[in-house]
Amino acid sequence: MMDTQTMWVDVTRCTGCGACVEVCPVGAISLVDGKARVYVKSCTGCGACADACPEGVIQPVVTVQGELVPAPERPPPTIYRPGPVVETAGAAVVVAGTGLLMKAAGALARAVGRWLMRRSVATEPSVGSGTSTAGDKGGTGRRRRHRWRGG
Repeated sequence: MMDTQTMWVDVTRCTGCGACVEVCPVGAISLVDGKARVYVKSCTGCGACADACPEGVIQPVVTVQGELVPAPERPPPTIYRPGPVVETAGAAVVVAGTGLLMKAAGALARAVGRWLMRRSVATEPSVGSGTSTAGDKGGTGRRRRHRWRGG
Protein backbone atom coordinates (compact mmCIF):
# COMPACT_ATOMS: atom_id res chain seq x y z
CA MET A 1 0.00 0.00 0.00
CA MET A 2 1.34 3.43 -0.94
CA ASP A 3 1.73 6.22 1.64
CA THR A 4 -0.38 9.29 0.87
CA GLN A 5 -0.29 12.74 2.44
CA THR A 6 -3.47 14.47 3.54
CA MET A 7 -4.36 17.25 5.99
CA TRP A 8 -5.72 16.99 9.54
CA VAL A 9 -7.63 19.65 11.53
CA ASP A 10 -7.32 20.04 15.31
CA VAL A 11 -11.05 20.71 15.87
CA THR A 12 -10.48 21.68 19.52
CA ARG A 13 -8.55 24.76 18.39
CA CYS A 14 -10.39 25.52 15.10
CA THR A 15 -12.28 28.84 15.20
CA GLY A 16 -14.34 28.11 12.07
CA CYS A 17 -13.17 31.20 10.17
CA GLY A 18 -13.42 29.37 6.81
CA ALA A 19 -10.13 30.63 5.38
CA CYS A 20 -9.12 27.04 4.60
CA VAL A 21 -12.40 26.34 2.81
CA GLU A 22 -11.86 29.30 0.47
CA VAL A 23 -8.33 28.32 -0.59
CA CYS A 24 -8.73 24.57 -1.04
CA PRO A 25 -8.27 23.99 -4.80
CA VAL A 26 -10.21 20.68 -4.81
CA GLY A 27 -12.98 21.53 -2.33
CA ALA A 28 -11.88 18.89 0.18
CA ILE A 29 -12.64 21.10 3.23
CA SER A 30 -15.99 22.26 4.54
CA LEU A 31 -17.33 23.68 7.80
CA VAL A 32 -19.31 21.17 9.85
CA ASP A 33 -20.82 22.43 13.12
CA GLY A 34 -18.61 25.54 12.89
CA LYS A 35 -15.36 23.57 12.53
CA ALA A 36 -13.25 22.72 9.48
CA ARG A 37 -13.49 19.14 8.28
CA VAL A 38 -11.14 17.55 5.70
CA TYR A 39 -12.52 14.88 3.37
CA VAL A 40 -9.52 12.57 3.10
CA LYS A 41 -10.66 10.93 -0.16
CA SER A 42 -10.71 14.30 -1.94
CA CYS A 43 -7.64 15.90 -0.29
CA THR A 44 -4.49 16.07 -2.43
CA GLY A 45 -2.26 17.16 0.47
CA CYS A 46 -1.14 20.36 -1.26
CA GLY A 47 -1.01 22.30 2.04
CA ALA A 48 -2.79 25.43 0.80
CA CYS A 49 -5.23 25.19 3.71
CA ALA A 50 -2.42 24.91 6.28
CA ASP A 51 -0.76 28.02 4.85
CA ALA A 52 -4.06 29.94 4.94
CA CYS A 53 -5.11 28.95 8.48
CA PRO A 54 -4.54 31.92 10.84
CA GLU A 55 -4.66 29.65 13.93
CA GLY A 56 -2.23 27.02 12.60
CA VAL A 57 -4.61 24.16 13.44
CA ILE A 58 -4.28 22.32 10.11
CA GLN A 59 -1.35 19.92 9.88
CA PRO A 60 -0.13 17.52 7.20
CA VAL A 61 -0.43 13.81 8.02
CA VAL A 62 0.50 10.66 6.16
CA THR A 63 -1.68 7.59 5.87
CA VAL A 64 0.54 4.58 6.55
CA GLN A 65 -1.27 1.26 6.32
CA GLY A 66 -4.57 2.92 7.19
CA GLU A 67 -3.20 4.88 10.19
CA LEU A 68 -2.67 8.67 10.22
CA VAL A 69 0.77 9.77 11.44
CA PRO A 70 2.35 13.28 11.37
CA ALA A 71 3.99 14.06 8.05
CA PRO A 72 7.71 14.82 7.99
CA GLU A 73 8.53 18.49 8.47
CA ARG A 74 8.84 20.40 5.23
CA PRO A 75 11.88 22.68 5.11
CA PRO A 76 11.03 26.38 4.82
CA PRO A 77 11.51 27.85 1.36
CA THR A 78 14.93 29.33 0.67
CA ILE A 79 14.84 33.05 0.02
CA TYR A 80 17.56 34.30 -2.31
CA ARG A 81 19.23 37.49 -1.17
CA PRO A 82 22.04 38.76 -3.38
CA GLY A 83 25.27 39.89 -1.76
CA PRO A 84 26.90 43.29 -2.27
CA VAL A 85 29.18 42.00 -5.05
CA VAL A 86 26.19 40.76 -7.05
CA GLU A 87 24.36 44.06 -6.62
CA THR A 88 27.42 46.03 -7.78
CA ALA A 89 28.00 43.68 -10.70
CA GLY A 90 24.35 44.03 -11.69
CA ALA A 91 24.66 47.80 -11.81
CA ALA A 92 27.86 47.54 -13.87
CA VAL A 93 26.13 45.24 -16.37
CA VAL A 94 23.27 47.73 -16.74
CA VAL A 95 25.69 50.62 -17.36
CA ALA A 96 27.76 48.59 -19.85
CA GLY A 97 24.63 47.36 -21.60
CA THR A 98 23.32 50.91 -21.92
CA GLY A 99 26.61 52.04 -23.45
CA LEU A 100 26.58 49.18 -25.95
CA LEU A 101 22.97 49.91 -26.82
CA MET A 102 23.81 53.57 -27.52
CA LYS A 103 26.73 52.56 -29.76
CA ALA A 104 24.55 50.08 -31.64
CA ALA A 105 21.82 52.69 -32.12
CA GLY A 106 24.40 55.16 -33.50
CA ALA A 107 25.80 52.58 -35.91
CA LEU A 108 22.30 51.68 -37.07
CA ALA A 109 21.44 55.35 -37.63
CA ARG A 110 24.62 55.85 -39.69
CA ALA A 111 23.92 52.74 -41.78
CA VAL A 112 20.34 53.81 -42.46
CA GLY A 113 21.55 57.31 -43.35
CA ARG A 114 24.07 55.92 -45.87
CA TRP A 115 21.42 53.66 -47.36
CA LEU A 116 18.99 56.55 -47.75
CA MET A 117 21.68 58.75 -49.33
CA ARG A 118 22.54 56.04 -51.85
CA ARG A 119 18.90 55.61 -52.67
CA SER A 120 18.29 59.33 -53.18
CA VAL A 121 21.36 59.65 -55.44
CA ALA A 122 20.19 56.70 -57.55
CA THR A 123 16.70 58.15 -58.06
CA GLU A 124 17.70 61.77 -58.92
CA PRO A 125 17.40 62.71 -62.60
CA SER A 126 20.72 62.90 -64.41
CA VAL A 127 22.29 66.35 -64.71
CA GLY A 128 23.39 66.33 -68.36
CA SER A 129 20.43 65.82 -70.62
CA GLY A 130 22.17 63.46 -72.95
CA THR A 131 25.06 65.75 -73.86
CA SER A 132 28.45 64.39 -73.18
CA THR A 133 31.13 66.25 -71.29
CA ALA A 134 34.83 65.79 -71.79
CA GLY A 135 35.28 63.50 -68.80
CA ASP A 136 32.47 60.94 -69.12
CA LYS A 137 32.21 58.23 -71.63
CA GLY A 138 28.55 57.32 -71.58
CA GLY A 139 26.97 60.66 -72.30
CA THR A 140 24.71 60.46 -69.23
CA GLY A 141 26.35 63.27 -67.31
CA ARG A 142 27.54 60.95 -64.56
CA ARG A 143 30.88 59.54 -63.76
CA ARG A 144 31.32 56.01 -62.62
CA ARG A 145 32.90 55.68 -59.18
CA HIS A 146 35.32 52.91 -58.48
CA ARG A 147 35.84 51.45 -55.05
CA TRP A 148 39.26 50.19 -54.22
CA ARG A 149 39.43 47.22 -51.97
CA GLY A 150 42.54 46.70 -49.96
CA GLY A 151 43.89 43.23 -49.80
